[in-house]
Amino acid sequence: MSTQEATANPSMIDAAHAMAPTLHARADEVEKARQVPNDLAQSLAEQGFYRMWVPEELGGLAMPLAPSLKVFEILAQGDASVAWCVAISVSSTLALPHLPASTARTIFDQPNRVLAGVYAPKGRADSCADGFRVSGRWPFGSGTRNADWVLAGCRFFRDGEPIVDKRGNPRTNMVVVPASQVEFLDTWNVMGLEGTGSNDFKLEDVPVQEAFISAWNPTPAPEGRLYRIPQLSLLAVGFGAIALGIARSALSDLQTVAGAKTATGQSAPLAQRRDFQGDLARAEVSLRAARSHYYECAEALWDAAGEDDTCLDERASLRLATLHAVEVGAEISRTAYRLGGASSIYTSSSLQRHFRNSHVITQHVQVRPDLYSVIGSHLAGEPKGIEML
Repeated sequence: MSTQEATANPSMIDAAHAMAPTLHARADEVEKARQVPNDLAQSLAEQGFYRMWVPEELGGLAMPLAPSLKVFEILAQGDASVAWCVAISVSSTLALPHLPASTARTIFDQPNRVLAGVYAPKGRADSCADGFRVSGRWPFGSGTRNADWVLAGCRFFRDGEPIVDKRGNPRTNMVVVPASQVEFLDTWNVMGLEGTGSNDFKLEDVPVQEAFISAWNPTPAPEGRLYRIPQLSLLAVGFGAIALGIARSALSDLQTVAGAKTATGQSAPLAQRRDFQGDLARAEVSLRAARSHYYECAEALWDAAGEDDTCLDERASLRLATLHAVEVGAEISRTAYRLGGASSIYTSSSLQRHFRNSHVITQHVQVRPDLYSVIGSHLAGEPKGIEML
């Protein structure tokens, strides 16, 4: 047992295993709704999934990294869209330690509160007498339709001029607003991860006090390794766990199909064919290798965060493992779809859903291919753009 698993809340991993069959059974419903149904989101909240990274002093679990990622992976084996929304909301709660304690308690006043939002600074915040007036439109608002509070990245202005940080760069921070002040737009018509409800959302001249701007004023971080790891790093790494979960489900579903399917022109079931068996074995070892490396890097980052506030080498390694996990997950889902034959193309086949969902993940900005060069620049001793890590 790893050190992280030994100190984790084991009930969340057990709860994920218990929840996965329900998610699998409701996958069609989630996809057709194009968002997580409210009763399902509420059930997840009541069981504690959304507060895995909330500080203990606010009633959260402050779970270690690797077990948290395992929860995302297990949920993804049931339904990728639900797992995605949980991961986004869990990472969104990392804004809480960067708010005044009284504000954090106001936002997370009940253990079933849900936060979600967009880090990208797509909005504009103009100073006024009581704080700022915020306007903007944010794409990819995963899980925001189920949220009580919505986070929105902004650039900040005073008297029409950008407010800058100590380095002279324009300040970008996230504002936190009640969901009742957000206009949700019906824009999420996509090929995969439909159930994430990742619609655009809009704010129009919404007042926000400074106390509701994450990291606006320096706030001492809670004790613990989790809060020493940059928020951006933790936002991205969960995508690897979800990709691995999709791939595992794709191989499992493929094996079920193979035992019952005899392709046209063949005399033996697919599972008995040597070419199928070889391809299945290659996919299996690719998944095991990517998964093992991914969790090895997660453990290493956790250990380093206990000793080093930067842990840049370990952050780079986990981002690299995440990129690899996402790529391998998509490759395996594509292989499962191909090996499933013509029956894979029907909407009743889970193999086509795994194929679509896994390939949507590959398009996310946080796992885009050019990040290989960012990590490579660090490895080569010529770092460029490493703030992305």
